[in-house]
Amino acid sequence: MLDPSNLLLGMPDGRFVEAAEAAALRNYQRGRGGLLVDLNGDGLLDAVIVNRWDRAKLWRNVGSGTAQAPRPLGHWLKVKLRQGGGNRDAVGAWLEAEAQGRVQQIEQVVGGGHASGTLGMLHVGLGEATTARVRVRWPGNRWGSDDGVGPWFETSADRTVIIDREKGLLPWAPR
Repeated sequence: MLDPSNLLLGMPDGRFVEAAEAAALRNYQRGRGGLLVDLNGDGLLDAVIVNRWDRAKLWRNVGSGTAQAPRPLGHWLKVKLRQGGGNRDAVGAWLEAEAQGRVQQIEQVVGGGHASGTLGMLHVGLGEATTARVRVRWPGNRWGSDDGVGPWFETSADRTVIIDREKGLLPWAPR
């Protein structure tokens, strides 16, 4: 009857370990979806859990600090993808981010929960790196082909940027 919520943490060797209890996110209510997203723009991923027959829950991430003095766990980059046409958010694209010799790949998808979906910024953890190179494999690109693969862009860490298919790397600012 008690089925706890899960938070699977990716390890450097490719395995995943259960981390909900260690992150103080264990929840025994009937969950219907969850999201890790930077809600306040500080680079730390906050947690939202939607429950059935109860209120949604929100946790603010303060890293290794406190609510009065949050402290990030490392550097980060947030990227908004944009292109013309009907698929303006480039669903199906792959963001590649390279920092300190390590390449991360993140697919732009819509989804993430039971009868729910999200489409927002792609969040990349950079660790100790203060700069990164980013590029996009735009939707419709075949792996192994250079068709639809954008150029590499250099950017500093701890910021939010837009990669526009036509205009390139652009600064992002809230509306």
